[in-house]
Amino acid sequence: MMFHKTQQDIMRNWHIGLESNLDCLDSKQNQLTESKANLYNSNQSLKPLCSFLCITYNHIDFIEQCLIGFLEQETTFPFEIIIHDDCSTDGTDRIIKEYQSKYPQIIKAMYEEENQYSKGDKGKPFWAIMHNMAGKYIALCEGDDYWNDIHKIQKQVAFLESNPEFVGCYHRCHTILSDGTMYKEDLGSQYKDISARMLQRLEVGISTRTICYRNVVDYLEPTLHYYHYKILNGDTFLWTLLGQHGSIRYMSDINPSYYRLHAGGIWSSLSDKTRFIIHTKSFFYMSEYYSEIGNYTAASFFFQLSLRNLCFASDASLMQDDVDSVIKTLLNKRGGAKYLWVGFVHLLSRLFCDCSSHALISLSFPYERG
Repeated sequence: MMFHKTQQDIMRNWHIGLESNLDCLDSKQNQLTESKANLYNSNQSLKPLCSFLCITYNHIDFIEQCLIGFLEQETTFPFEIIIHDDCSTDGTDRIIKEYQSKYPQIIKAMYEEENQYSKGDKGKPFWAIMHNMAGKYIALCEGDDYWNDIHKIQKQVAFLESNPEFVGCYHRCHTILSDGTMYKEDLGSQYKDISARMLQRLEVGISTRTICYRNVVDYLEPTLHYYHYKILNGDTFLWTLLGQHGSIRYMSDINPSYYRLHAGGIWSSLSDKTRFIIHTKSFFYMSEYYSEIGNYTAASFFFQLSLRNLCFASDASLMQDDVDSVIKTLLNKRGGAKYLWVGFVHLLSRLFCDCSSHALISLSFPYERG
């Protein structure tokens, strides 16, 4: 797999776009001519407008295709690639370093000496660090997935620049199965704009490798920083946080990105039981977070989700001791006993007093297939 564009080739369009924007300003303010010359001749002035955040671990068979999907983006503005390699042992870091040496002004990499994901909330806050480094907009793609449209970022950023009421935008995604078979989901009308309320209540799932969003979430804020590392469903938590800032636009004119389903995938390799427990505990910690910041409506909603999961534990084929473990976790939290009882009363009310399909819907949030 080869990519032939040089760093100068990629950045040439940025200079052209910058010059075009300054020409528009020149027509209004003649004194900008000197500034235009200085900016055109200085790569240091090209502050990235969009940052591509990529987390990778042991993705040696896939990381190059992911990087090429980033580098082939044709934009009229600067972008950067921020990669976090979580102590890969298969040579993934070697490939990243090769590309970083060719594109030093575009690729910024963080290499761990110990795996941080396995440390949970005791690991380095690399996600917060990456967000803090990022530009005005953020696009996501893990190292085993890839983009398939060279105009993806140009279209998404242009939309967000012109529509401040939207916090992000997304598009379709296809799945590549472990045997290499490409699975193209025909979701039809399920792809749609997502309101802020729908986003906060997780009524629609979003594939992370399709979204581009405003960098409005401050993961270094102490309360958010504390809970972020307890909530293992980080993508889900991000959607609820973005929902506090606006809606999400669906863009039908962008080619699908690709999500790989394979044994080495962090999420796809987990058992159904493990995912269930992660969901349940994450919903509870989300409830705690929103309670801490005074959003009691959201706190109640996510607490009910955690209890719903417990009520349906038998359907998820969990052993009783697993259910007991989750309950003990809830009870051991500050005020857990009170919230457990209040939330359970709310849950019974919804289940038995509201017999609509909405109340009896499957109670696991819409996470990605596999």
